[in-house]
Amino acid sequence: MTNGYEAVLNNLDSPPNSAQLPSERIKWLSLGQALATALVVFLLFNLSLGLLLYSFLQVLSSNADQESAFSMMLLASGLFTVGLLLIPSVLLAFSRFFGWKRPTWFSSLRLPWLAILLLAYPPILLAGNWLSKQSVLAFLLLPFFHIAAIGLPIAAILQIGLRGLDSVSHQRKWGALSVGLTLSPFLIFILELFAFILPIVLLAVWVSQDPERLSQFSRLSEILRQPLADPQMMLNELQPYLSEAAVVFTLLFFAALIVPLIEEAIKPLGVWLLYGRTRGALDGFVSGALCGAGYALLESFLLGSSKSDWLFAVLGRSGTGTIHIFTSALIGAALTTAWQRQSYLRLSLAYLIGVFFHGVWNGFIILAALRGISDSSQGFWSLPLTQNLATIAPFAILLLAALAVLGLWGLNQQIRKEWSTIGSISVEG
Repeated sequence: MTNGYEAVLNNLDSPPNSAQLPSERIKWLSLGQALATALVVFLLFNLSLGLLLYSFLQVLSSNADQESAFSMMLLASGLFTVGLLLIPSVLLAFSRFFGWKRPTWFSSLRLPWLAILLLAYPPILLAGNWLSKQSVLAFLLLPFFHIAAIGLPIAAILQIGLRGLDSVSHQRKWGALSVGLTLSPFLIFILELFAFILPIVLLAVWVSQDPERLSQFSRLSEILRQPLADPQMMLNELQPYLSEAAVVFTLLFFAALIVPLIEEAIKPLGVWLLYGRTRGALDGFVSGALCGAGYALLESFLLGSSKSDWLFAVLGRSGTGTIHIFTSALIGAALTTAWQRQSYLRLSLAYLIGVFFHGVWNGFIILAALRGISDSSQGFWSLPLTQNLATIAPFAILLLAALAVLGLWGLNQQIRKEWSTIGSISVEG
């Protein structure tokens, strides 16, 4: 549909002229966005180069940890990809500041058709799984399949969520993605680090009450401090703790409650930064979805870079990406609607739903992971309820992912029907 609203939106991506000059505030905000993001790109490219050189030297060494070397290589490829995805945000922000004309082919953030993404995903997984069992070929080709295997599901979920919602400025789209890739993860890491202090203190008190437990913990600490520690040795040392109810409940409390409370408040940071410059649910939904996608992409590259369990790692990250995009889009839409209507009840409800979805997801992931590496039927795992929850965890995880996709599609349909009635506030940037 073509109307005055679209004309305003088109002006958002046009260079300033004598008839319409962007405010000085928007210009300087764009310059700040460009410089800060460019610095991050520079750091990411240098870090990825350093990791790549390290992994290359490790592969050539006869006595090196080959698994660690390949993990560093996959991590380097992921960080390099993140740097590439930040470049459009830099150039669009610079063009806003200097008044450059932006080519349409560069400005647009268009995703491939959903059918193409879905058809390409299985062969990429199969080829990547085969490569992960090779040596030389894995070093040469696996990074490309790794990037595709992590990126395609996120692109597919974005295609479902953003279909038909093209009326948000390109600078905002790339800016929201960039915030999700950089600033949001940094702030979340700092806050979760502080929040983790309390569980560490409680764990230290619990360990100190038993001399035998203290001795085991000291031995485990020594192993973890070794740069090339054997994963199986670490697992053997961890086994005595995996059945302790105090340890499991502490992990569940942190992962299923504290982490979602922090992440769901900070992930839509790209929406928070638009305060006073939004048109309601449309802006918040699109920007929130892109913030969640950026965060999911970086998290997947950081946590899913494993050669030995490559297929399992990338499949697990695809589901987590779905949750991140859905909850951020939901909260982002509620946030901008709350600003427009000066009513925060819907925002509170959306935040609680996002925390609940994320918390239940993390809880089942923790239960499934711990049960998979624990061979004990004592302590925490002796309770029928915990055994049943661990048994149904894989099915619950699949159900939550499906509900997240369905919820994202439903929100998309609702906003597409209502977007013409959402207030058309003249904004820039």
